[in-house]
Amino acid sequence: MILWLNGPFGVGKSTCARLLLQGDSQARQYNPERLGWLIRRTVGRVRPGDFQDRPVWRRGVVHGAHRAARRTPTLVVPMTLLRADYADEILGGLRAAGHEVVHVTLHASHEALVDRIENDTDDPGARSWRLDQASRYFEVADRLAALGPQVDTEGRAAHEVAAAVVTAAERTRSA
Repeated sequence: MILWLNGPFGVGKSTCARLLLQGDSQARQYNPERLGWLIRRTVGRVRPGDFQDRPVWRRGVVHGAHRAARRTPTLVVPMTLLRADYADEILGGLRAAGHEVVHVTLHASHEALVDRIENDTDDPGARSWRLDQASRYFEVADRLAALGPQVDTEGRAAHEVAAAVVTAAERTRSA
């Protein structure tokens, strides 16, 4: 199974992924941002912009996650995908390759998200960028919720969010 953790930047996807991996010794993580960083440092120097807008990134994510998922029963992918066409391309590509994909959106209200971003001590350098991107998530939150279960992070400790993600994924798989 590929467990795709989506949601706004700063909602806690990476923290949740880390806790999920701690709770399942066979699970592994795939980080599509690594490919994005490579693209940004190469092609991006000539043609700057969001690496998600590059077809090579989306194809590379499908290929990389497909290969990684073949080596583990559970692959956790914490990555924000806000464009419907990109989510369809990537998640659909993984399903077409034969993978069971469970998409879970981590959600927080605008106020809670801003508070979380403002008080982040793990990556304070991302603060202003994350705040600038918050409105993009709320414009598409309803569409993301239609892709799979949504887990509300508000008022929950990180370990509670991770437990709720496991429950949501299990319910989705058994439905």
